[in-house]
Amino acid sequence: MWKIRMWKRERETLRFSGRSHSKRGIWSAVIGIGIVIGFFTLSILSSNSHGNGGIFLGIIGILLFCFAIYGFRLSYKAFKEKDIFYHFPIIGCGLNGIMIIVLMILYILGLGG
Repeated sequence: MWKIRMWKRERETLRFSGRSHSKRGIWSAVIGIGIVIGFFTLSILSSNSHGNGGIFLGIIGILLFCFAIYGFRLSYKAFKEKDIFYHFPIIGCGLNGIMIIVLMILYILGLGG
């Protein structure tokens, strides 16, 4: 019974820390979400044109790839900051890293055929 009270009392106390959200991490997560949305938009546009989207869609895809690299780099720099919350850098690193891999595989397959 005493342990339950102690746990409850610990949970109700306020804890102040010097941590804050990293601006680089937030931007990295925003860039990652934008890249995912852009990728799905390009996929829909390409499927509506039956794969004949032209050079314009390809250039946008390459720009998305470059932005994914930039977002990943931002999240990497955010990880090096001290006294921050790591929620946004982790989200940004995950989204941008996955999109780098997906876009790289897509371009490698596109070169082959």
